[in-house]
Amino acid sequence: MVFSNLWVHLTALLFAFFMVFGPAFYEENSWDLVVNDFSSQLAALIQGLCWYGLFFWGIRWLFQKLDLHIFGKTCLFPKNDPAPKNAPQKAIWLPKWLKKPAQAYLEQLKRRPRLTAFCTLILFHLPYIAVSYPAIFMGDGWAQFSQVTGRDGLSSHHPVTHTLFLSLFYHIGKALGNVNLGMFLCGLTQTLLVCGAIAYAIGVLAENKHRLWLLLGVIAYACIHPRISAYFFLMSKDVVYSAFLLLFYVLLYGRIRTKQHTKCETVLFFSAIAGTMLFRNDGKFVVLLTFLAGALLLKSQRKQWLSYFGIALAFILAVEKVAFPLLQVEPGSIREMLSVPFQQTARFVRDAEEDIRPEEREVIDRVLDYDALAECYNPNLSDPVKATYHGNGEDLVDYFRVWGKMLIRRPSIYLQATMNNYYQYFYPGPKLFSNYSYSWSQTIMEELNGLGLELQQPAALSDAAADLEDFREKLFSQPILSLLMKPALYTWTALLAIAYVLRRKSRVGLLYCLPMLVQLLIFITGPTNGAYCRYEYPMFLYLPVVLTLGVQLLRNEKTIR
Repeated sequence: MVFSNLWVHLTALLFAFFMVFGPAFYEENSWDLVVNDFSSQLAALIQGLCWYGLFFWGIRWLFQKLDLHIFGKTCLFPKNDPAPKNAPQKAIWLPKWLKKPAQAYLEQLKRRPRLTAFCTLILFHLPYIAVSYPAIFMGDGWAQFSQVTGRDGLSSHHPVTHTLFLSLFYHIGKALGNVNLGMFLCGLTQTLLVCGAIAYAIGVLAENKHRLWLLLGVIAYACIHPRISAYFFLMSKDVVYSAFLLLFYVLLYGRIRTKQHTKCETVLFFSAIAGTMLFRNDGKFVVLLTFLAGALLLKSQRKQWLSYFGIALAFILAVEKVAFPLLQVEPGSIREMLSVPFQQTARFVRDAEEDIRPEEREVIDRVLDYDALAECYNPNLSDPVKATYHGNGEDLVDYFRVWGKMLIRRPSIYLQATMNNYYQYFYPGPKLFSNYSYSWSQTIMEELNGLGLELQQPAALSDAAADLEDFREKLFSQPILSLLMKPALYTWTALLAIAYVLRRKSRVGLLYCLPMLVQLLIFITGPTNGAYCRYEYPMFLYLPVVLTLGVQLLRNEKTIR
């Protein structure tokens, strides 16, 4: 009993910790409001104990209910189809004039789930597709489009595959005499990929005999989520990556569940592996660690998972060690992996420069622009500090020696720097997901036109896009609906799923949660806080499907082992 509640205790403690410290970082970008004096510390302790008690009982109740519905007789997700295949679908609680169309839609969803889901998503988002012409551009655009236009050589700082993807549509646009049209086709392709991945997932849910209300729920979620559609036309690696990761996750379910696969499923599986690894530089860690975990956790399938690991590793090594040199791809900077220590150093310089010795300052200055660190330090974003990096391997060795000495002297500064950069992923406070607005996109387009792209959103569409965006942002800033815009909702949903499978000691469940776990680790070592939506985009895209399929894996674990 004690061990079964261990993960409940740990999860509740983590919840309580961020409910106490989160408001302090939100208000002052430090924990001073919590630890400033004895009365603050006492108040924080009492508050933390109250939150801990509330979360402990709440999580334990939730897990007991999940035990009942997953393994008990009254299941939310039944093993067998609740209705015969030819049984009519009823649409109740609807006005008379809507009942027939709704029943017809339900019949189509039951008979052709993938096609129905795909068409629903595209038709629902047609207004958004129309006003997004030519596309939505972001700050990373300059680095990638300078490579696309040939001004700079290819670099793996951003995924080379995504840069080539943009280049393809740029040159299509050039061939058609309209770069705007080429970028629109790029955004449309991204939209089709994401909607196609969601529709494929709906088909897998239907094949596994999940109830229609679950299928409808996933479709409705994908239709109304304010950030899923807002990224369709964003010229960012995260969109295509998310489509492949969702596909990988859905097909991973099939690989765990059975050894029997069609040729189409096999082709899609290895395409999803390739896409996941190629469209984000850290995607390879998601794939490779998942396959290693499969070999360790499922002994009866060890050869299968080791073969997947070998194929994936050989593929990514061939790309990075053979194809990239042939294409003369410049390696990306190691600074992308050093957000955490660089932020800690910058905060130390800002808050306790008097404790830095002259020889330590010299070492730091060989790696980062010491004189600029205090001014450019942003507690929620490491990019400004990383941009000052100019070191090499030998300098980094010396830097980390100094970094370790400073850690011993002032560990609280290092801890605050890290918490400040990532607390929004865990604290469900007032901060909502940020937005790549159409107005900012127009500013970026003007900058990109310096590369000769000739991008421009028509004035008529610009006004319509601004109105649609304004309506969406106001609507989803309202109570209840704003929950969809809180980063912590998705982080804690994932953490609760991981804690639940650990409590159940489920090897199959842990394997299926592993991509989620790796992505959480990517969050807390990346450059941005939770309000920067791009890093969580894959997670809130796949969560509804993954949680539903995960339940089915747990129920059938004995037959899988």
